[in-house]
Amino acid sequence: MIVWQVAAAFLPLAIAMAAQDRFMLAILAVAGAQALFVSGWDFLGGVSGQISLGHALPFGAGAYAAAFLSGWGLVPPGVALVGGALAGVLAGALQGMLGARLHRVALALLTLATAEAGREAARMLRVPWPGGIIVGGNGGLPAAALPLDEAAAARLTAVMLAAALTSLLWVSRSRLGLALRLAGADARLAGASGIDVAGVRIAAFAIGGGLAGLAGGLVASLTGRAALTLLSLEWSLFALAVGSAGGLGTIVGPGLLAYAFAVALQWLDVPGTARLSLFATLAIIVTVGAAAGVRTQPSRPRRSGILNA
Repeated sequence: MIVWQVAAAFLPLAIAMAAQDRFMLAILAVAGAQALFVSGWDFLGGVSGQISLGHALPFGAGAYAAAFLSGWGLVPPGVALVGGALAGVLAGALQGMLGARLHRVALALLTLATAEAGREAARMLRVPWPGGIIVGGNGGLPAAALPLDEAAAARLTAVMLAAALTSLLWVSRSRLGLALRLAGADARLAGASGIDVAGVRIAAFAIGGGLAGLAGGLVASLTGRAALTLLSLEWSLFALAVGSAGGLGTIVGPGLLAYAFAVALQWLDVPGTARLSLFATLAIIVTVGAAAGVRTQPSRPRRSGILNA
C-alpha cells in the first residue's frame, strides 16, 4: 500500500511535466501550493485527530511573512519561502499551545477564533514600504515574484507537494505518528503509556502549520501579493471539507483531491461566495455521511463527524 501511495504522490508532478499550455501551467502552480496547504491540515486533523477550523492562520501568516521579507528586499523570494514556513510553524504552535488541553468542538472553536483574530489584525496592519508608500489593510502586502516561468513554477510546487506527502507518510508511520494517533484516539491511555499528549499535539500543530505557512508563502510569491483573503474562513473550510472528503489521515488522498479541486475552481473561475458555499456544503455532507456510517455499525463504537474525528 505504501508504494502505491508514494507513487500517487508524484501524480501532480507527472501532470505538470506533461502540461504545455501556459494558462494551465499557471493554474497547476497555484493548485500545488493549495494542495500542500490541505496536506498540512490532514496531518493535523487526520493523523492527530485535532480538527482545526483556523488553518488559515498559519497559511496567511506564511504569506505575509514571505511577502514582507521579499517585498522589502531583505532576502530573495526563494529564501522568503523559508520565512513563510517558519511563520507557519510559529502560528501553528501557538494554536497548539492554546488548545493543548482542549478537545473536539472546543478546540475547533479556539482555532477558528485565532484565525479570525489574525485576519482582523492583518486588516489593521499598515506597513511603510520602499518608495515612501504605506501598504497593508484590505490590500494586503505586495511580494516579489519568484523568478520562474509558468512551467518551472508548476513543477516546483508539484515537487514540493510530492516531497511533503512522502515525508508526511513516513512521519505518520514513525513513533511520533503512532503517538499522535494514540493520543487522538484515547488521550488517557496515551498518557498512561508515557506519551506527552500536550507535547505531541503541539508538534502536530507546528508541522501542519509549517506546511500551511510554506504554502502561503508560495501563493504570495506566485501571485505577487499576500492577500487578506488568505486568512479568511473560506480557506479553513477548504482544508476541512476537502481534507475530510479525501480520507482523513490518508495523507495522499486529501492532497490529490485538493489539487484536483484547486485546478477545477481556477479553471472555472468560481467566485469567492460560491466557493465558500461549496466548501460549507461539502463539509456538511462529509459530516452527515460519517455520522450515518457510525449509526449503521452499532457494534463498532466510533466517534462520529469530522469535528469528533
